[in-house]
Formats: sequence, structure tokens, C-alpha cells
Amino acid sequence: MLNEAWKRRLIHIAHSGSGREFNLKTRMEFPKTVLGQKIHQSKTMTHTFPWLHKIKGRVLQDELLANHTSIQIGGPADVLIFPEDTRDIQTILKSREKTPLYILGEGSNLLASDRGIRGIVISLKECFKEIKRPLFFKKEDGKRRAVIKVGAGAKMSYLAKHAARYSLTGIERLVGIPGSLGGAIIMNAGAEGTEIGPVLRSVTRITRNGEIETLKREDLSFQYRKTIFPGEPGIIIEAEIELEEGDRSEIMTTMDRHLSRRAQTQPLTNPNSGSIFKNPEGDAAGRIIESIGLKGYSIGKAGVSIRHANFIVNKGGATAKDVTQLIKHIQKEVKEKTSIDLQTEIVIIGD
Repeated sequence: MLNEAWKRRLIHIAHSGSGREFNLKTRMEFPKTVLGQKIHQSKTMTHTFPWLHKIKGRVLQDELLANHTSIQIGGPADVLIFPEDTRDIQTILKSREKTPLYILGEGSNLLASDRGIRGIVISLKECFKEIKRPLFFKKEDGKRRAVIKVGAGAKMSYLAKHAARYSLTGIERLVGIPGSLGGAIIMNAGAEGTEIGPVLRSVTRITRNGEIETLKREDLSFQYRKTIFPGEPGIIIEAEIELEEGDRSEIMTTMDRHLSRRAQTQPLTNPNSGSIFKNPEGDAAGRIIESIGLKGYSIGKAGVSIRHANFIVNKGGATAKDVTQLIKHIQKEVKEKTSIDLQTEIVIIGD
């Protein structure tokens, strides 16, 4: 019997058909099955990108995104880059021309297609992870507050615990969010009535032309599970958050209670992408899905979690097609039985 590591390696080889680095490929696909998984391997026409040798970070070719997403689903990315620093990102943005570009943080709240990504994927898992010590100051009302400068690649759980160590309140309920700060800012992530938007003081990003730009909170617009930025999109590399000093004991108690409830109600032991649907105003998507009898319902190897109906879990070997078909089925059933249009929170990328 092959273990999972060897299975993934063989599937990876089938996808890539090449060990060469620093090339993007245009694919002419024809299906092939390896270890029960359909592979779209191809003969390739190679386009050389001479600027890739300038990247100091890791560069992987035809890397399976299943290895980098929390639901463990996703075909190969033509090129997956782990930038080492700001200059690496600037090089990519200035040199890529019209090549499609995708950003990958911790790989949560994301579903990559089975065919993968034709273009460049940037992962911030290995950079911009620094969380600096808080700088305290007093407001006019006499209350002590602090500003923390944080890299976009820092995990939200680490940031919440870091703030708690300094008795800073405002994000303790976000300790269970599985993603990075950058991803949390993009989607204005939240939990139990707390969102990241209100505590942001500034956001620093790299624009499409490689310029570094710092935006103040008032430059941004926050909606439910969405942050609207001015101008063209960019890549967030850093942010400042402003928190108020509170009671450390109460902050720790709130975090412990939240993590305990999360462990009891969410499928933490099964690969998943977090919440699939946005909560309709005044209701919860999970409650609605459960109320119409879809808790535990499966298509292929993807199933509605029996712990929380707003989670879809990978039961072992699930494909993006399984997940997308299940999402559409849930939306159809909910619409027919409740007249509610469920909107997806998960981001779907790829061919």
C-alpha cells in the first residue's frame, strides 16, 4: 500500500511531466487517471520567463495546490512562488505582463479547481509574518490604546494571542480564524459579531506597477465579508491595527471560550475551507442548511459536515467538482424550500 505522501508525489509527477523549473506552460489537455484521480496531463509548449531567476524565494513548477489549501483540493499551478521579501513581489508584478496572478495566504476559504491554475500563484506563507511589539499611547478620553504593526502573512490566531499577552482587547474573538491577516483584511473576516475592519489603522500594499502604497482606514470601505479598496487591486504586505487596553483575564477567558466552542461545533479534524456561505441577515447559513435536512449530505467525496452544516469537508479524495456540485445543490434546495439565496463566502479559483 502506498502512503498518502507517495500517492501525492505520483499524482504530482503525472500532472507535471517535467522537473524543469522557471517555465510556464500552455496546456493541451487529455484525461488520464493516476491512483484513482483524473489527471489532465499534457504535452506542453513552454514559455520562458527570464525574470524568474531574479526571485530569491522558492519557485515551484506544476505544484499541486492540494498541498497548500486547507481542504486539500486543487490541481497544479503553472508556477507557485514563495517570495522572500518585498522586492520579490515587486519583480513579479513589474515583470508578469498579462500572465494571470493569484494570491494564496494560508489556503483557507479557498477552493482551487481540479485542473489547477494557468498562471502564477504567490504564497505568502513564508514571508511577512512578523508581529511587532505594541506601541502604547493615551487617547483624549484617558484610555490607553496601542498600535501593532503586523505582516500580512501572520496567522490571525497568533495575532490574537499576541495582543492578549499585552492585555489588548478587540480581536480575541478572531482567534479561531484559520487564515492570515492579509486574507482576513481582504474579506473583512469576522466571528461572533467582531470583524477585522474596525480595528485597522492602515494597510500597506504593493500596487500592480510595483509601487508601495499605504492606505488609511478611512480610505477603505467595509462590508459584510468584503473590504473595498480604492483603485486597482494590489498585494497586501503589512497592516497596523489599533486596540484598546482591557482586562487580560477577561480577554483570555473569551479566547478560551471561543476556541472551546469552535472545537465542539466545527469539523477541525477534517480538511475543509471554513464557512462556505455568508450568513443571511438575521439568520445563520448553517441553521438554514440543517433545517432542510442537508446535514451530512454528500456528493462524491465531499460532504456537508455533521458538526456544522455551513462547512463542506473532504472525506478523502474529494475533487473541486464534487464541492462545486454540492454547493450548487445546497443553493438550489435552500432556494426552493426557503426562498433564500445563499451567497458563497468561499473563493473559487482556476480553470
